[in-house]
Amino acid sequence: MDFVEFTAGKDDNDRRLDKILRRLCNEKPLSQLYKAIRKGLVKVNGKSCSETTRILTGDIIKIAAFLTQSKKSSDKEKSLASLMPEIIFQNEHLLIMNKPYGLLSQPNSKNSLSLDKILLDYYTENFSSDSISFTPSPLHRLDKNTTGLIVCSLSLEGARWFSENINSHRIEKKYLGIVKGNLKEKQIWQDKLSDKKEKDSFYTIKASHSEEDSNCWTCAEPVEHGKYNNLDVTLVEFHIKTGKHHQIRAQASLHEYPLLGDCAYGCEKTDLKQEYYLHAASLSIKENPINLPEEIKCTLPSEFKTALKTCGMGKIEV
Repeated sequence: MDFVEFTAGKDDNDRRLDKILRRLCNEKPLSQLYKAIRKGLVKVNGKSCSETTRILTGDIIKIAAFLTQSKKSSDKEKSLASLMPEIIFQNEHLLIMNKPYGLLSQPNSKNSLSLDKILLDYYTENFSSDSISFTPSPLHRLDKNTTGLIVCSLSLEGARWFSENINSHRIEKKYLGIVKGNLKEKQIWQDKLSDKKEKDSFYTIKASHSEEDSNCWTCAEPVEHGKYNNLDVTLVEFHIKTGKHHQIRAQASLHEYPLLGDCAYGCEKTDLKQEYYLHAASLSIKENPINLPEEIKCTLPSEFKTALKTCGMGKIEV
C-alpha cells in the first residue's frame, strides 16, 4: 500500500492527530479516519498511534495515500484573494482588517462567500508555511452588516495568544453605533441573554433568567445627538467586556435604544442605505509578546459618515 509522508511544522506543535488529519484528509468523515488509525493506516514516526496522540514539531506522519486523495474538479475555482478587504495591521502572527458591510465572517447555508475563504486564498498566495494543518481564520465574529476591525490568525501562536487574552478581557473592543432615542448619559448594561431561536422567527437574542445563559456586559456612552425624520437618534460608543452573539444589538434593544433601522431588534426600517450602523472602531491591547501596537483604530466607512450627516451629526471627530 502506498503512503504519503508529512513533516509537522511549528504551527502543528502540540496539536492532536485527529485535528491534523481533518485538514489533510478533509473529504473523509472523521469515523473513517478513526478506523484508519486503528488499522495502522496512519503512523507517527513509524509507530502506531491513536487519534489523541499529540504531534510535535518535526514528527513524521505517514498516511495511506487513498485517504488524502481528493475529488478532481473540472474547473479550477477562481481565487478570492482579490476580494481581500483593507488590511489595517499585519505581522507574522495576526492580520487585522476592516470588514466591509454585507460580508459574512463565516459561510452560512444561503451564502458561501465569506471572509474566512477570502483570507485562506490570500494566505495561500502570499505566505509560505511548513505547517501541515494550520489554517488562517477569523478569531472572532462580526455580524454580516457590522463593519470594522476583525482579527485573523496567521500563526498558531497568534491564534492562541489572541483567544486567551480576549477571554481574559486584556483586549478591549470599542464600537460606534447609531441608535434610536436620546441616550443622555453613560449607561452600564448587565443582562442575561438567551440565543434560542424561536420557530419561524428572526434569529434574535432575548432577555433570560436561566442560570444556563451567560451574563453580558456593555457600556453605552453618548457621543453626539441628532434627528432622523424628526426622530431622536444618538451616536453611541459601545465598550464591551463580553462577546455574545448579537450582544450590542440585543442589549441596545432591551434597554430601549435599538440600533437605528435594525428591524430584527425592534426598530422601524429606514430609507438609509444600510440596514443599521455599527462599526468596530478600535482595539486596545495591553503589553504583549507578539509585537502588536497598544491601540489599533479603524475609521468610519463613508456610508456611516453619510448617515451621520443625514442625522445632523458628524461634527465631532470619532
